[in-house]
Amino acid sequence: MKVVFLDFDGVLNHYLMMLNEEGEGRGRFSAPAVERLNTIVKRTGARVVVTSSWREFHTVDGLRALLADQGFVGEVLDNTPILHPRTAPLRDPNPGHTRCMEIQQWLDVRPDRPESFCVLDDLELEYLAAFQVKTEPDTGLLDEHVEAAVSILGENA
Repeated sequence: MKVVFLDFDGVLNHYLMMLNEEGEGRGRFSAPAVERLNTIVKRTGARVVVTSSWREFHTVDGLRALLADQGFVGEVLDNTPILHPRTAPLRDPNPGHTRCMEIQQWLDVRPDRPESFCVLDDLELEYLAAFQVKTEPDTGLLDEHVEAAVSILGENA
């Protein structure tokens, strides 16, 4: 099994896009970014585990439906645990470190550890840098990120 740990904001959508959207439009993803994610999962056979803060407000089934409604054709396997909710009274001082711990915790409890994984995120993930494909918050997932993710995960034979 191969896994893509997926953030939404700054990956499937980007801040320049969101600035131009109002109301319900803010819940949309960039169609080209979703198609790039589809390319990653088609070429590698990877499944998605959602790491996005959106998992605080949606069940796994809700995340599956949300992604499918936006054109995602792959499988959403799960989401990572939430170690520091955004709704907590104190803001997370190091969200990148927390994200790494959430991913590591998810990996640690899996009886069927992935053969490979990559992390698509716009946060700086120091502890998982070797597995991260870092996107930029103002552009999201681009073609070069697809190639980097496929390189980390390994292309299907």
